[in-house]
Amino acid sequence: MTDIGTLKEVEKVFKNYKMEILGLSETRWNGFGEFTTQEGNSFIYSGHQDENGAASYGVGILMSKTARKGLLDWTPVSERLITARFKSKVRNISIVQCYAPTNKATVEDKDAFYEQLENVFRKIKKQDIIMLIGDLNAKVGADNHGLEKVMGKHGLGVRNDNGERLIEFCRNYDLVIGGTLFPHKDCHKITWKSPDCITTNQIDHIAISRKWRRSLLDTRNKRGAHCGSDHHLVVASIRLKVAAKQTMAEKRKGRYDVGKLKNNTVKGEFNTELSNRFYTLQMGNNETINCKWNKTKDTFNKTCEDVLGTTRKQKEPWVSDNTWKLIEERNKLGQRRLQTLDVTEERSIRAEYYRKHKEVKRSFRKDRRDWTENLAKEAEQAAEQSDIRKLYSITKTLANKKSFIKKPVKNKDNQNVVVTEDQLQIWAEYFKELLNRDMPDSNVIGGNDEVLLECDPRINSNPPSRSEIIKAVKDLKNGKSPGIDNIPPEVLKACPETTAAMLQPLLEEIWHKETLPEDWQTGLLVKIPKKGDLTLCGNWRGITLLSIPSKILTKIILYRIQNVVDENLRKEQAGFRRNRSCVDMINTLRIIIEQSAEYQAPLYLTFVDFEKAFDSLSRDAIWKALHKFKIPQKLINIIKATYDNYSCRVIHEGKVSDPFQVQTGVKQGCQISPIIFLMVLDGVMRRVITTPRGIQWRLTQQIEDLDFADDICFMSHKIEDMKGKIQDLKNEGRKVGLKINTSKTKEMRINCKINTPLTVDSEIIESVDQFQYLGSIVDKQGGSDIDVDQRIRKAKGAFAQLMPIWRCKELRTGTKLRIFQSNVKSVLLYGCQTWRVTQAISKKLQTFINSCLRRILKIFWPNVIPNHELWSKTNQEPVATTIKKRKFGWIGHTLRKSPDDISRPMTGIHRGGEYQDNMAKNRREGGQGRRKELGRSQTLSSKPCEMEIICCSPMSPHGMKGNKY
Repeated sequence: MTDIGTLKEVEKVFKNYKMEILGLSETRWNGFGEFTTQEGNSFIYSGHQDENGAASYGVGILMSKTARKGLLDWTPVSERLITARFKSKVRNISIVQCYAPTNKATVEDKDAFYEQLENVFRKIKKQDIIMLIGDLNAKVGADNHGLEKVMGKHGLGVRNDNGERLIEFCRNYDLVIGGTLFPHKDCHKITWKSPDCITTNQIDHIAISRKWRRSLLDTRNKRGAHCGSDHHLVVASIRLKVAAKQTMAEKRKGRYDVGKLKNNTVKGEFNTELSNRFYTLQMGNNETINCKWNKTKDTFNKTCEDVLGTTRKQKEPWVSDNTWKLIEERNKLGQRRLQTLDVTEERSIRAEYYRKHKEVKRSFRKDRRDWTENLAKEAEQAAEQSDIRKLYSITKTLANKKSFIKKPVKNKDNQNVVVTEDQLQIWAEYFKELLNRDMPDSNVIGGNDEVLLECDPRINSNPPSRSEIIKAVKDLKNGKSPGIDNIPPEVLKACPETTAAMLQPLLEEIWHKETLPEDWQTGLLVKIPKKGDLTLCGNWRGITLLSIPSKILTKIILYRIQNVVDENLRKEQAGFRRNRSCVDMINTLRIIIEQSAEYQAPLYLTFVDFEKAFDSLSRDAIWKALHKFKIPQKLINIIKATYDNYSCRVIHEGKVSDPFQVQTGVKQGCQISPIIFLMVLDGVMRRVITTPRGIQWRLTQQIEDLDFADDICFMSHKIEDMKGKIQDLKNEGRKVGLKINTSKTKEMRINCKINTPLTVDSEIIESVDQFQYLGSIVDKQGGSDIDVDQRIRKAKGAFAQLMPIWRCKELRTGTKLRIFQSNVKSVLLYGCQTWRVTQAISKKLQTFINSCLRRILKIFWPNVIPNHELWSKTNQEPVATTIKKRKFGWIGHTLRKSPDDISRPMTGIHRGGEYQDNMAKNRREGGQGRRKELGRSQTLSSKPCEMEIICCSPMSPHGMKGNKY
């Protein structure tokens, strides 16, 4: 099964013999899972647990569409056993597919297999019809004296040890061996023939519960089924029919082919059709908002159906006709081999058969290469047209990322659930529990210092104007998945003026009545896998898809409040704010740690993690925060309306669950959710930081914390101050629904002699020597070496995943280099602006980049090429130059900030009190490396004041606003 095209051959046999269920042994696929083939069949498999280990053994079951609909459950037991349970019109059928050890295997291996098999049978429900199938490597023979209940008298061969074990097992579990019940020629009983064409055996079996023996109509081999295996296909005809389960889950609608809108002719036709439908649209004065919205929605959807149509996944078979012709020729040789009686002639035909089989495999590989080359050509076209979405999709396909593998889902009892409808119910229950957290007492939310203030006069609270709507429509991002109304952003942006004309009356009515259509209050939850065991719901992340037209309303609200809110947020907060980035916070923290080590000053750092922060906020806390920031009551009421009766529905395998209410947290995917979260967290942090307990930064400034959304880093010089801040954060956070996750919260101590553990409600916070902060590793010395090593490891992994792309001959070198820049180099150089780059670090980075470039250009030892020639051919520059450019771009951005911004790196940290007195004598040499490096350049003055003037100058390339850093 590991050979290219083997599954295609198996499916061909599966179709020709009109089978419903086919058990496969020795698949050699590691791990376990399920996927749907291009022919529409379903395949479940079980192998070694280590998916990256050596492939051996393995079992699987191939099912038709009808059989898959009747699948109730399946369990991947081991690399030798897999079970599946099907619904039939009489009773449920439990099938156990196995691959037993050979007769020459050790007694221990045989005992372990049958012990595992017995454990499987003990778990099968007694009322089920049981079938044991597979390669059992067991010869049971024809002698059934005293074994009439277990086998018939039409077996083949002489019984061996495995045969004795199988018979004993069937006797214990009341099974009858089907291949011994029916009289057939010996040639129709043989399931395996040795390579010397002399030894023949019946070692593959199908056994069924004895009570249902009459349902077994026949069992024999099918010698005409050829897949390159030395085993014959064993087929059983059974008087049982798999029954499909009745499903009530709603299916999701297909997506519209918005790619056609790139054609100006189609776009013009679409706009004309939409305008005509809009002008004939009749809206009654007494109609509800839902009714008016449904008419508007139907106008968009019908226009899309008539002009664009829906997209369908193209399942083009990559196997050529020539390959199928070779397969037919090989199969004819197989038939000749079966018909001959002369051993010498049979050996000759067998040798010719396997030569032809090798031709088939070569042809399969050629077809796969041709298919890959065609994909590469499509990728080239996408790159030329700047179609990044298509380029990424093809890149993913070329990299052989198996995103199509489906895993069972474990329920609360830790049992695997494989039925789609049951899985959908589990997912709905999981997200319902996840998104509805315990709400705090409304009497304590916000504390006693929350006073409702007058609204800010700069914020417009009038109904949306036509120009605002058009701007919001134009600002919608392409490629976003539609919500429950199935309207994509490209459709709305096809003609912003028409869209604005259609939506403005609806938005005005929403503004006055402060109610929204039901579709705008419903989100679709899509699951995204994280790391770890994907059978656990906790290792998946939910992404909510909201109605795209509803985002026009929230965008307008965001435009009106963003500037006012931003200027009132704490300067320590950098998340979701303009002109602030992760790099700012990482660099600031590195400098603080570096200077603490330089001056040998004690420093306590605590990296706080909240449990599901965005999903746990209290709604009452949100409304109070909006009032505190002087948001007009009208806008608050509109925002409240977006949360009233807000519900979600889970999408799983193309089906949609029933809706469930969401009572806590901010709406995921909503434009105003990040800024709402910042407003609530800002109030919490202001109540925590009421007294100075941080560190002194410059002469007049003190830093208590560094924040990036919910990633908070507290800092103090004293352990008592840190304990106080953590306890206050816990108490104040609880009032708004935030809970500290003590298992993920970590602390770090620099130059601290006190070993007293930091605790939160008697729970000890783990102390670490290094921590991954915003994607970069910081350690006690503030150095960059550990972070650089990690970035190289991650970049190596990214490069290795794309190895099929680097090997592809059809992709141009330029396209490969673009993929390298975006997928590998961006991973490597993340946060490089904060590194203290030494010659050793530059050499490490350059060595890795050079090795990647040589592999892309297919330059291998003993062929050599100078580095400067390598860089010239690939249009690259030394990595030290790249880092320097990124640093200066970021420095220019930083120096244009307000002088009191905490992320400005040019001034050092100043100590007050006892630290100031001992600064000179405690200062350690060598700790000023990063700040010296930031102020040093061949083109810029090393003096910070002169550098600031140059970087902030409009004529300076480092001061240009469009500079990327």
